[in-house]
Amino acid sequence: MHRLGDMPCRLSGGVRWTRRRPGVRDASGAGHRPKFTYHVTWLSPASLGLVTRRKADVEFLDYWQVARRNWRLLVSSMLVAVCAAAVYSLTQPTVYSATSTAYVVAGTSESTGDALAGSALAKEKAATYLPLVSSQQVAMRIAEDLGLTSTQGIAGSLTASVVKESVLFQVTATSSTAQSASRLAQAAVRATAAEVQALETINPTGDATATTVIRVVPVQQAATPAVRVSPTVKRNLVIGTLLGLSLGFVIALIRRAMDRRVRMSTEAEELAGVGTLGIIPSAPELATGKLSPHLGPAAEAMRLLRTNIRFVSVDHPPRSIVVTSANPDEGKSTIAAHLAFMLAASGQPTILIDADLRRPSQAELFDVDGAVGLTQVLARAVPLMDALVTGPHPNLELLLAGRIPPNPSELVGSERMHSLIAELSTTHIVIIDAPPLLAVTDAGLLTVASDGALLVIKSGSTFKEQVALCRDTFDRVGGGLLGTVLNLVPKKDLGSAVYGYGYASHPNHYYSSHDSRRDDDSRDRRSSATRELSKGV
Repeated sequence: MHRLGDMPCRLSGGVRWTRRRPGVRDASGAGHRPKFTYHVTWLSPASLGLVTRRKADVEFLDYWQVARRNWRLLVSSMLVAVCAAAVYSLTQPTVYSATSTAYVVAGTSESTGDALAGSALAKEKAATYLPLVSSQQVAMRIAEDLGLTSTQGIAGSLTASVVKESVLFQVTATSSTAQSASRLAQAAVRATAAEVQALETINPTGDATATTVIRVVPVQQAATPAVRVSPTVKRNLVIGTLLGLSLGFVIALIRRAMDRRVRMSTEAEELAGVGTLGIIPSAPELATGKLSPHLGPAAEAMRLLRTNIRFVSVDHPPRSIVVTSANPDEGKSTIAAHLAFMLAASGQPTILIDADLRRPSQAELFDVDGAVGLTQVLARAVPLMDALVTGPHPNLELLLAGRIPPNPSELVGSERMHSLIAELSTTHIVIIDAPPLLAVTDAGLLTVASDGALLVIKSGSTFKEQVALCRDTFDRVGGGLLGTVLNLVPKKDLGSAVYGYGYASHPNHYYSSHDSRRDDDSRDRRSSATRELSKGV
């Protein structure tokens, strides 16, 4: 997206400063006066040449992040696959296997030459006897030997093999019991030997001869097997586990490819075209609906946001800032309230304006009466000084929404509103809580009258297309976008939100240690106070 007037100014310590000149209507409404706002874009260490990573390392970290984020899916798919493998194993028939070995003898050993010739002939003959094991003639001999009434299934239960580079002939039999498998293997060797004897004594005329130089001699009887060969429960469970994990990982990758929600700061920067000025972790204090001076981990993130706003432009710092979001319920009012409080606590005189005239919430956040406020001031029904409410800090004043008007867009887009913002920003930092940008036009109108806007993006909730649409909206109205704030990031995703891959354990450790130190300090102060009280008594 081209922006008229954009030009890079300087590069300093991983921060890219960009000066922008949007058209801003002056207080008299006579025209447009040029006005510069400055945008900061945080560059990754790799883009500055400070850190280099191999592509394979980054890909592994990406896969690790996918696995961490979807561990419930992986465990569920693995359990389903293991249960399916267990059910399959239980429904399979029990099969035992037994093997019997025979020795193929050919010729005589009266001399070395005869022995070598007989050995070569025996090896050749042993391979030719393999098909005999599964023949009907051998099956009939087995049935007769074991006293069976039918040959059905006998051939399918037998397999034959020759030990490599030897004359050992092996027959393996399978059956539903261990004893029957052993008996079947032994009977198969005897039947094969008898069939070989019958075949080798036939001369070319079809008559039987008295002797033959080739014999199959059983040398090892089949032992009764103690372990079944089917079903292989352990193998099936291992295969089920691997297949379940693979299936779950494939589903997780598909979900990631189809995920259109913003979860990382790099995504927000690419879509909005400006830097991410703050990453606010999810904290219970932010969900209370009240201003809380003790935010734990979120307090450090708020301070970092305050600092980044100051460094958006060192020479021309923004004096009036609109805080908005793409959709409702993304935390923009809470961010505006706590940001104003942090600025006031740092010594900056600050005024927080609740310009969300459709769903005002600052009165509830600060637990004050919001019946009189901005709408009465714009209508000149109440003087500005009478409408200002002192906040929880001496440097913070509140201009609440007041009565909800029937025409909010006309009020916030009026010249009176522009003049009010310009007047207040001469002596105070003005934080303006605006309605969601995609729902109504109020935020765009307020951004034109201010020095720029902060776009609050709820991690895992705001869609990428919505962020891009917000950027286009700011471009169309000529408002400046100072940066984005990634809000309500789960602690386990803080590392991936900042870096793009899984370093979440470090922020969690830092925040937990910070909380523990704060608790230890509180206990020490209470103990000291108790000792002093005891001395006084």
